[in-house]
Amino acid sequence: MTSKSTLHIIIINLLILCLGLQANAQNKNVDKGKETLTKAMEQTGAKRQELIGKAREEFQKGGLKPQEVATLMGDAYLEKNDLADAATAYGSASKDDKKEGLKKVADAYVEQAFGEDDKAQPKTLSKAMSLYNKADATKEGARNIGDKFYEKGEAAYPQALNYYVTGGASAQVEQIAKSYFAKGGDNEDKAAETYLKLKTPEGAKSAGDIYYNRQEYQKAIEAYLSGGVSEGIHKYADYLYGDNRNEEADALIMKLADAYVEKKNDDGLEKLASEVMAKGDYAMAAKIYDKAGNGSSADKCKAYDALVSFRFDDAKAAFSSIGDDATAKMITDNEKALTPLKDLADNFDELMKAAPYVTWLMDTVTGKSSPSADDERTREDYYKSIRDQIIKNVNAVSTDYFKLTSPDIKKFVRQRFLKYGAVRNILDKETFMVKKQKADIRTKDVIL
Repeated sequence: MTSKSTLHIIIINLLILCLGLQANAQNKNVDKGKETLTKAMEQTGAKRQELIGKAREEFQKGGLKPQEVATLMGDAYLEKNDLADAATAYGSASKDDKKEGLKKVADAYVEQAFGEDDKAQPKTLSKAMSLYNKADATKEGARNIGDKFYEKGEAAYPQALNYYVTGGASAQVEQIAKSYFAKGGDNEDKAAETYLKLKTPEGAKSAGDIYYNRQEYQKAIEAYLSGGVSEGIHKYADYLYGDNRNEEADALIMKLADAYVEKKNDDGLEKLASEVMAKGDYAMAAKIYDKAGNGSSADKCKAYDALVSFRFDDAKAAFSSIGDDATAKMITDNEKALTPLKDLADNFDELMKAAPYVTWLMDTVTGKSSPSADDERTREDYYKSIRDQIIKNVNAVSTDYFKLTSPDIKKFVRQRFLKYGAVRNILDKETFMVKKQKADIRTKDVIL
């Protein structure tokens, strides 16, 4: 037993020795291959190819796999700045080594590009981006190029931005926008354009706010709409409502709703409908709820719209259909007091329709709109002629309002009449008490 055990040990030791000798021989072949490859890179033409072939044979004897040889070849070419051959060699490497190698070649092309003249640079950077794509490093590569342009100063910011956008470098894009804005003047427009490149609600809001403050309203609206920025849209819509440009304001709100539909943003639609409903425009809120697929809220808004429009029979039927018999009864109980208010509202509507149309002229450069001076004078003359009638009707609204017995009905009546500028100017918006006496009322105060 002892002799057999000894024999086994001897055999094992011999095997280990043979394997060690074999590994040592392979390592020597690999080392020789590397030396030959280094010499090959010092040559050109046929001599280089001859030595490369010899290096491959030595690598093969050394037990290296073809993918491993490809990596060594790529490293050698890269060391000599032979970028095209380096990329070709790395293309045959293992998956991870291929990505790492191609990224190194792309980085080398970037360095080369920024040492070239401007005419050659785009072609070299295109090669770099192509390799970054193959290396699954598109964003990282784009940010790298963006940084290079950024370091060249403001003149190169537009080029930096193009790459930063591709690289998703939002912080860098925002930094450039802030830099433009700090310079003021026309650079503020550049800042807004830069913020829009972020293609985010926050970027759209920043751009819209810049345009809005510069009174470039058309650009502001386009910016706000691009990001579904309801705050900005409402701000301009309120400005239009305050200027009695109700149709334009309504159209603007619906554009925002359509933008939400396009983005399949039901939450945004619901929020917008709720905001519009809170302002008392139930007809529009119903349309927006319909767009959001919220039929029950749409039906409720349609009932409210019938009430604020003083369509009493329609309103009672609508409330009953949604199970709100209490409101239907409340309308019936107050209908006698509501009827004269309906007549006053109808009269205001007729006076508004008869008012001369005011043409709004838009500056094609700034997008700012302003009314025609001639049309404004014509409208002012019209309201001068009906000033006393409007004041009398507004005071009647206040008197009839206090005959209502239901606080809820009063709320809806306020919402209806606050759409008229004269009511907002002459009555207190909360109590509907007269706050401005006839002697103090100017023509601009009675404009509906």
